[in-house]
Amino acid sequence: MDPVYEPLSKSDKSEKAAAFTSYRPVRQTSSNLSSHLAPPVPAPRRSRRSRVFLHWLSHILSLLWILPIAILLWLNFSKHVIGASAWCPRGNCNAEGNSENAIERANKLDSHDHNITGALQFVAKALEVWFFFVATSLVYDMGIMFAKRGRGLPVGYLLTHLEFGDIRYLVNPLLWTSPLPRKQGVPEKRARIIKLYLFACITAMLTILANLMGPSTAVLVLPTLQWVDTAHVMKETFNQTAAGRRPSGDKLFPGCSAKELRAGNYSCTAETYGPSLDEWAAHNTASSKQLRKQRYSDLILGASQEAALAFTINGTMSDTVWVPSRQVLRDMSHEFLKLRGALMDNDEPEYPDRQFNNSLQTILQRQGPSLGMYLGTYKGNVSDYGLSDGRWVRCFTGWTVDHFELDPDSQGQYTKCYRLGEGAEDREIYAQFKLGNFNDTEDENSAQSGVGVFVADQAAIYNEEEDFGSGLIDCLITNNPDGDGKACDWDKVFATEWPEYLRNVTINVGVTSYSVPGENYTNARVWCEHVIYQSFPTYSVDTSPRSNMQNLVKLNNLPAVPKDTIPLRMNPAWLLAAWSVDYDGELDGERQIVKELSRVLPVAYEDGLATLEGLEFILLHYYALGQALSMVNHDSYAPPTDPASPSARQADQDPFHPIFRTYATIHVWAYGLSGRTSKLGVAVVVLGTVCVLARFLIGLSTGVQERSTVEVLAAAFEHRHQGEFDGLEAENHLAKVRYQVVEDGEGKQKFIPEKRTSRWSNALSH
Repeated sequence: MDPVYEPLSKSDKSEKAAAFTSYRPVRQTSSNLSSHLAPPVPAPRRSRRSRVFLHWLSHILSLLWILPIAILLWLNFSKHVIGASAWCPRGNCNAEGNSENAIERANKLDSHDHNITGALQFVAKALEVWFFFVATSLVYDMGIMFAKRGRGLPVGYLLTHLEFGDIRYLVNPLLWTSPLPRKQGVPEKRARIIKLYLFACITAMLTILANLMGPSTAVLVLPTLQWVDTAHVMKETFNQTAAGRRPSGDKLFPGCSAKELRAGNYSCTAETYGPSLDEWAAHNTASSKQLRKQRYSDLILGASQEAALAFTINGTMSDTVWVPSRQVLRDMSHEFLKLRGALMDNDEPEYPDRQFNNSLQTILQRQGPSLGMYLGTYKGNVSDYGLSDGRWVRCFTGWTVDHFELDPDSQGQYTKCYRLGEGAEDREIYAQFKLGNFNDTEDENSAQSGVGVFVADQAAIYNEEEDFGSGLIDCLITNNPDGDGKACDWDKVFATEWPEYLRNVTINVGVTSYSVPGENYTNARVWCEHVIYQSFPTYSVDTSPRSNMQNLVKLNNLPAVPKDTIPLRMNPAWLLAAWSVDYDGELDGERQIVKELSRVLPVAYEDGLATLEGLEFILLHYYALGQALSMVNHDSYAPPTDPASPSARQADQDPFHPIFRTYATIHVWAYGLSGRTSKLGVAVVVLGTVCVLARFLIGLSTGVQERSTVEVLAAAFEHRHQGEFDGLEAENHLAKVRYQVVEDGEGKQKFIPEKRTSRWSNALSH
């Protein structure tokens, strides 16, 4: 007969020990049995059939959690697009952004968005609770699996499935100390300790997972407003730019024939593009007047039109300024009008209106070439040096290194010399024209100003103190009594190895010089220097007339120009086409650009370029050069027919001959994995899916049937203390006591202390 236990007297223990429930064995007799042994507590029992049914129902519910998770993962990985609203049944939620009731429609869609996102929050919470049910069952199953084997499970882990959901459980000392032996020096197999720590680590992981599951499912279940690209359509493969040769062809400029362009009669562009340059000049004057008269004002750059689109010159004057290509804008205008027709009239056959009307905003995008300019403006005097072989050198004073911000430590002015070809007869490198008079006055300022344009393959820089090893100080200053520069070995000069910060401004440099009118200014010049680069940005235009009334195109993905990039060579004829003037021609004095240049040029030279008139002059030249860059066309050839073909992949890797694509970017509610939080959400739900499958496999392999809390408590109350807690007072010591959980022949749970595990197992097996 098993012994019965009675409480120890206070004299047997200290007062501190008496606070704990301690017992000692007493010999069991018939007299004390009735007084100390309470009648057995009947454990609540379910029928075997109902227990099996609930067991499999639990597993089925666990596995079903994977279904909505799989749907959410598919929606996010496929980047599923909903439409203009988060609530878009059957894909029908036309935003009607271009209609008269656009605001009313937008408010209605916004109301739908608030309702559906609120409802989806409840869905996310339901998935979290659902997973918590699965995780609780998994912890219970693992605990029972460990409790049925070996020496059993520590007391500290018996109720883990009820405690693990609280994040504070991670810092509970019992979680990390329960696997250790109760007494130091007591032998314990390392494998048993490792298995119990494995249980603790899995439980800790499930604690973190269960607490992250709510926000993770919310991130995946809630759609977001995103910019989504439609299919990219290959349009052309870039071959080369026409900047280095003169304009040619019948279709390059409206109103210009190939014959006129071959003859250098670029005044044929005046009807189409003359007003564009004059419009820029007028805008420049209007903006400068605002700046002069208004207290809070600034200079605002003007826009120019090409076909159905408008553009401005991107950038600032202290950096590379990128100019859109009018050729690209003409091609893009066709796509733009088709797309706008689909959005406004819904009758454009070439565009399925549904995907665009079911968006809040549509941006048309097209890849293409763009030319950029690095611009510097100075004032000084000009001098020419003729060479014996018919070539010549033109030098300007007043050049400064720091204007280009290439070397902040270099201050002071330099003289810059440019190597040219065979004088003014070489139309490939030199062009000139005059600005006509726009008044009848006879003062010296009314004299005509000349404009010279040239491009030099090499340039040299010097002043009285520094010539960078070119020898120009010796041949142009020290030993140049006649001032003809014949003492210079110009081939050696232009072969000088220039410092790195000067290389980009000594190769393929373009110069535009403006002569200052008046008898006293024979050699006076306000002159501008530029170097040209090429890039392949993305042209984008908002198709909505409400948010983009001017159809303004923007350039995206503009690069920073590396220092070792060699500038492009641009034929000066493109400047003539931009001004709409013939070789050696004269611009009409009534044109706005001529009036404004004649007004600001003398003031800019006399008072300096830092004045408001000087800034106006810089912008006028800025617009003229920008006009020229925008007119430069390019050659291309047909792209590969199959985007996945080896030739297409090879072309995509060629930085000099890229494939240009066109597509639309729509603003819609959609799913996706664009952010770090969504990727974290995917990781959490994938781990959750692994837990669900693990729980199912454990259930299949062990046949563990979950018991209710009442059944567990009843089994604990029925257990008779056998001295396993004797001498243990601290909580961490009590938690280390191990029990094996078994079932008797009637299916009732029994807690067997670790010392009696073998005997009870044998008894129950019989």
